[in-house]
Amino acid sequence: MKKLLLAVTAFFVSLTSFAQIEFGFGYSNQSPLGDMAGNINAAHGFNFQIGYRFPFAGKQLVASFETGTGRYGKKKVTQSFQSEDMSTPAEYPVHYINFANYNHLNVRYELVKNKAITPYVQAMGGLQSLGTRVRINVYGEDDRDDCAPLENEVTFRKNTFTYGYGAGLLMKLGGKSTCSPMSGTSINLSISRIHGGRIDYVNVKQLEQPAPANQDNGESKPLTMQFVNLNTSRIHNHTVAQLYNSPLQQLQVKLGILFDLR
Repeated sequence: MKKLLLAVTAFFVSLTSFAQIEFGFGYSNQSPLGDMAGNINAAHGFNFQIGYRFPFAGKQLVASFETGTGRYGKKKVTQSFQSEDMSTPAEYPVHYINFANYNHLNVRYELVKNKAITPYVQAMGGLQSLGTRVRINVYGEDDRDDCAPLENEVTFRKNTFTYGYGAGLLMKLGGKSTCSPMSGTSINLSISRIHGGRIDYVNVKQLEQPAPANQDNGESKPLTMQFVNLNTSRIHNHTVAQLYNSPLQQLQVKLGILFDLR
């Protein structure tokens, strides 16, 4: 057993000595495509990655883990909520924050070696989530006689598996043989097409007039929150947004800095 552990340790130490560890971060843009493009906006955010350069394949093959987050909308809308036992509707300011997160395993192959500008191709797969945080501000609840939310905030989130492919450029800011503080640092620009399964998400382009809670038009379904009638204590639901369902399709553009730690 000890010999096996020593052998495994020696293997990974030798592999690491010939490999390159890198990390980077930057800006990411996740633009929806297909049916999704009519319902949500592009998500702007940032990403972080850490990668491992394999000692074979000319040291041009890199595997990395990347995580990213972005926001595709933030809006405040005054909504009116009314139930059958209320003579006048209740009005509340409703805040919507929409986010898109992903975790990907990437494989990158660089097409040339030791150049100032290095083109590459890449493939990735992982998990993507779309979500919306809905918060209702309640003011002067003691003076109201209509209804109020049982909870002021609810978060809706759905996940789907994704895969993608793309290409990019690494543009060196300094050479390895120099004493420049930018040695081993590159600008990383990439464009990728991302595909995923069907996923529910909030239609952020139609928030002002949500449909009643019991309405389902076949294209969407309601996202509801529980309210309580302040006079009768009856608990009921109100629609705060519409949920759509379509295949996840994105054009992902990233611009960042990549550091070579070798």
